[in-house]
Amino acid sequence: MKSKIEKILYDNLFVNILLTIFLTHIFYKISFINRIQGEFLLIEQIKSGSIDSTQFYVESPLFTLIGVLFDINNFDIYLLFVYLITLIFLFLITINLKFLENYSTLFLLTGWVVTVSWFMGHVDILSVLLILLITKITISKNDQELKLLFFYTLLTINHNAIAFVCFFVLLILVEKEQRIRFIIFSFLGQVFGNILISIYLNSINFSGRGRLRFVFNDNVILDSVNFVSENIFVVVWSGFMGMLILQLVLSITTDWKSNRKFLISLLISLFFTCIALDTSRIFSLSVIPISIYTIDRLKNSKFIRENLSYLYILSFTILFIIGPRYVHGSYLNISPNNEIESFYNFIPRIINSIMSGIWN
Repeated sequence: MKSKIEKILYDNLFVNILLTIFLTHIFYKISFINRIQGEFLLIEQIKSGSIDSTQFYVESPLFTLIGVLFDINNFDIYLLFVYLITLIFLFLITINLKFLENYSTLFLLTGWVVTVSWFMGHVDILSVLLILLITKITISKNDQELKLLFFYTLLTINHNAIAFVCFFVLLILVEKEQRIRFIIFSFLGQVFGNILISIYLNSINFSGRGRLRFVFNDNVILDSVNFVSENIFVVVWSGFMGMLILQLVLSITTDWKSNRKFLISLLISLFFTCIALDTSRIFSLSVIPISIYTIDRLKNSKFIRENLSYLYILSFTILFIIGPRYVHGSYLNISPNNEIESFYNFIPRIINSIMSGIWN
């Protein structure tokens, strides 16, 4: 038992857990998505066999299936489940950063943390964990084809559009000798995942438009391109945030071949972001492999190793001074999800309800 625990623990783990809680709960401030009640109502629709919703979020069934599995009939209980599952996945993400060693904390300074904080109720938190695990496999260079297939299948089931984008981003980043293996097993994962999603949607008689069809609605691409072109620096910041300065330092101190991979993968992420209205949300998830590969490269830079403490201080300082900058229909520095009860009122209300008989 002790050896298993030691394998999980690493030097930065405690710091990473505390930092994750601080960033999500205090600095960015978590919020439930505005339409979370609609997703809750989907649980009852599935149970009754009559699906009224035509929204494409039905294609991402994580929280819906959990609600069906645990027979959740109360909206407050559903919100608690969403929050607790988010916490569990955040903990799993920090646990799986061990391979990045002393540089692991840098991953928490990137934009995905804002996304999972502001959009609690979307399946993004599981997407982050799966992208991390998939990228970790491609970096390790070990024979883990079945794991790659399994995780890519799960990622596709969870969010097939993100899986599709990350396929092209990782295709550029992986080493040449690994590329064929990556193509085969990640492609198969997408095939299996999309087949399973189709079976699921047919089984619940879903008749709405999928994500691909939504892209071709009137003005979607035009608006998406405008959001990116008019806020390009904000979009890039929203993906890398506190790590952006290290991206620049690494680019200056390394060869063009490595920088070329970074630039191409970045442009791919921006291209796919241009066909999605959730601009910074999609971008912050699609650049996760870029951030992880960059952090892995930092370990090989003598300049970074010798100045890591100073660069950490600089990254934290820049992050806290600039803060979250986000594009989601408009330029934002606070969560756009404020139509339902605040999380910070919801939790006290639940605790007061539970403790009413004792405190009175």
